[in-house]
Amino acid sequence: MNDMDTKVKCNNGTFVGKKTEELIVWKGIPYATQPLGKLRWKKALPAADDDGVYDATKPGHIPIGPVNDSMETAEFGEDCLVLNIYCNTTCTDSKQPVMVWIHGGGFCAESQASPLYDLTNIAKQCPDILFVSIDYRLGFMGFMNFERVPGGENFKEAGNLGLLDQLESLRWVQKNISGFGGDPGNVTIFGESAGSASVTFLPLIEGSEGLFSKCIAQSANIAYCDTMEHGLHVTQNFLTATGCQTMDELMELTTEELVDAYLKASIIDKNCLLGTANFPLLDGVTLPEDRAVMYEMWGDEKRAKIDLMIGSNLDEVRYFVPSEGGEEGFADTMRWIARKDRTLLNDEEKVMYDKFMATLADESEEKRLEQYGNDFNFRAGNTDMAIRHSAAGGNTYMYFIKKPVISPELGAIHAVEIPYLFDTYFDDPMGSGKKLGTDDCEFRHVAKEMWTNFARKGNPSTDRYEWKKFSGDDRQTMVFDDTIGMQKDLFGRREDLMMPWAKRLGNGSSKRVC
Repeated sequence: MNDMDTKVKCNNGTFVGKKTEELIVWKGIPYATQPLGKLRWKKALPAADDDGVYDATKPGHIPIGPVNDSMETAEFGEDCLVLNIYCNTTCTDSKQPVMVWIHGGGFCAESQASPLYDLTNIAKQCPDILFVSIDYRLGFMGFMNFERVPGGENFKEAGNLGLLDQLESLRWVQKNISGFGGDPGNVTIFGESAGSASVTFLPLIEGSEGLFSKCIAQSANIAYCDTMEHGLHVTQNFLTATGCQTMDELMELTTEELVDAYLKASIIDKNCLLGTANFPLLDGVTLPEDRAVMYEMWGDEKRAKIDLMIGSNLDEVRYFVPSEGGEEGFADTMRWIARKDRTLLNDEEKVMYDKFMATLADESEEKRLEQYGNDFNFRAGNTDMAIRHSAAGGNTYMYFIKKPVISPELGAIHAVEIPYLFDTYFDDPMGSGKKLGTDDCEFRHVAKEMWTNFARKGNPSTDRYEWKKFSGDDRQTMVFDDTIGMQKDLFGRREDLMMPWAKRLGNGSSKRVC
């Protein structure tokens, strides 16, 4: 596209972006009919055709949640089904690979307007890639079980609206991205945490075929879903917070009352994620009723056509040290989770659990509990998926991040890679006031090259580093440490002792509800 062309005609209007240095950025483009009025808690509909001309230089509304993370650049709104597009004007290719970022936040919080998720700098440094970021409904608006609420029978898809929103954004991309210079035949979806889990759910949903060809899953997987029973717990929190008893009453709530409900729910239920969070629900409508079925699907012929890159970080669960009040509170929480999880196992599974813990016998109790949490919440599911995908003939790549660390106290925690990948920063979760993740290191440069190489051609290797495919036989993994390179059987296959029951429990008791 012409480097001065800030106007792009799409099916739902002509959108006028803003040229900033070598970029043109479009913000707040609606990708669906907004779920307002009678469409609240309904599946997103395609954006209606429109010949109007619209300003796309300011952020759209962000999804309603417990905290506004936009640094006051955007406001909450139900009309949050919007996306941003970042185009480098120095690229003359009219068919650029497209990378669509799906943000994290436990399916209940955060937005693409967070400074952490600003794609400006990576778009500047990778001029031949077209970057897109999206918002989707969260928490009480995006993942609810209304089956026991009078009138709820008319909202059977409410358990996974956030995922269905994401699919609708990808349909919009297919229709319109060529006008921005993107190649609709070369779309990579990538995300971290809830965004990573989303990346692993989307290929399993009917209607997703052909919307993307590559997936990058950073630190979460299909284990991150909840039962419909768990959904009832969160629904009750919502009803208590709002004072409503029927769907008719819920439909009458104002946006302000919805925002207030998140705050009240954090008082009603002080459990992890504020009691406002369902993960995607095993509803039998959008997702299967059985989590194990989803693992099987990742080993079938359809999913084998999708290239998969997946991985985790050394100290994932230490992300939660500050929120648990420090090391002592964190250790108590991890101890409670590990003991609670064991009570959920049958006799055969308890034997495997004990054998798993025995593989960590040389570690301190604290480190043993941390590694249990890391493997249970991140690595076992990743490995299970990767083995199945590879065995089906899929192109599968695994990574593991030991360096860089975000701080000496916390290590290579959950989301550690994001500020290095996007050239943004973390506010120090330990409260020092420092901006973390701004230090220069080889990972900052190598990660961008590998991630974008994967988007370009389905292989993350660089001229300097060959990234070998993962298989169940040797489990080749790209390890980012003081040195960068491939290692086999990184965890001594201890995760095999966990995989049979980890996929049944999913996130288990980690959320400390139900």
